[in-house]
Order: sequence, then structure tokens, then C-alpha cells
Amino acid sequence: MQVERHQDYPVSARALLDALTHRDYFQWRLSRSGNDDFHFDAFEQTPGGLLIRVHRDVEIKADRVPAVARKFLGSSSTLVTEFLWTETQEMPFRGQYQFHIGGVPVTVAGAIRIEEDNGQARQHINVQVSSSVPLVGRKLVSMVGARVEKALDADYRNTLKYLESLPG
Repeated sequence: MQVERHQDYPVSARALLDALTHRDYFQWRLSRSGNDDFHFDAFEQTPGGLLIRVHRDVEIKADRVPAVARKFLGSSSTLVTEFLWTETQEMPFRGQYQFHIGGVPVTVAGAIRIEEDNGQARQHINVQVSSSVPLVGRKLVSMVGARVEKALDADYRNTLKYLESLPG
């Protein structure tokens, strides 16, 4: 399953990249989710680019998980989110994204590109959701894909709020 987004922000591409690659942004975003149980596993420049990896413990409510997926999850799990910003010096700015949760046999990975149009940032997101598990994997991909769509919507709204909260 593929999910694509094109999102516009009322700031320059550099300002958006600076926000998305700042520790304060992640702390602000994660604390807004109501779950302060997270830590940074990486927030550093590597030979491949700027690596940001966050581990967050999440509670999983069984009534919201289809029966087919319950055997892969417990009542809680660790969500690992990773960004690798490979181009931060010149536009278009580029990064890679991936996340996984506990033992769920689903891969969520994608690419982010930030460009500028008339002084405003335009973010292009392409996410691929896949699973190597036959039959059950399709149901899991569909379920996770729907969550990805909702997460991208929430992330866009919250990033706009964060940008509005910055001075200047």
C-alpha cells in the first residue's frame, strides 16, 4: 500500500527543515500526544546524514485491534520512529522515514522531500506499507495503512501549530 501527500506550510523550506530536525519539535510533538514515555535513541550527524530515532512505549487497546493482529501485539509495545535526513544543505531537502512497532510484521518506510514555492515550503511524503506475511499480511497492511493516513493528518495539523508557536 502506498500513501502520498503534498503539504504546504506558511514558512520557508529552510524554516520547516530547521523545525523538523530540532529536538524541541520532537519533544513538543510527543508531549502533545499525552505520552511522555519516550526517549531519543539517536539524534546525531552520521556519515549517511542527520539521524533521529525515537523510542516510545505505547499502550495497545485490544478492542481497537482486529483479531488477526492481536497475536502480534501485547497490551503495550515500543514504537520506533526513525528519520534520516540525507540532504540538509541544498534544496530539495531530502530524508528517509521508517517506523515499526513491537513484533508487528509490517514495514512502514518512505521518503520526504521539502521544496519551496513562492517562499512557502512544500513537503512531499511518500510512504510504503508492506508485509512479508502471506494472507494475514494484507489485512495488517490495510490496518496500518489507515493508521498512517490518520497519523499524517495529525502530524500536519500539529506541525502547523508548532510553527505558529515559534517566535517571530
